[in-house]
Amino acid sequence: MMKTLIIPLIIFIVSLSININAEANNNLNEVGKAGAKNTSGISDDYKLYQNFPNPFNPATIINYKINQSGFVTLNVYNLVGQVVKTLVNDYQEPGTYSRQFDASELSAGVYLYKLQVNNFTSVKRMTLIK
Repeated sequence: MMKTLIIPLIIFIVSLSININAEANNNLNEVGKAGAKNTSGISDDYKLYQNFPNPFNPATIINYKINQSGFVTLNVYNLVGQVVKTLVNDYQEPGTYSRQFDASELSAGVYLYKLQVNNFTSVKRMTLIK
């Protein structure tokens, strides 16, 4: 009985892992180099992508897309809600952006990153391993 449950579970976990890696690779291909801006293909939505790699040590890339000019903030928080790093705090034009987050001075654990622009807010979770 246990063997019949374990095999489908393993297949599910492997397929989930493949889908997550494929999405992360697509996000990296869409953005390009860290800090680069790509204004071709601007769509009608805002998007905060999952960081890649995740989990990470000591650095990761956070990608996001904005559809209207506005003041953008991208902050990293610990689980207590304290800002541990501000990655973006500037006015930006529509486009796709990428920022590198270096966590070499932080302890291992779960962190949150939040994008705010105009009336849009999105939060994602990332894990630092050491």
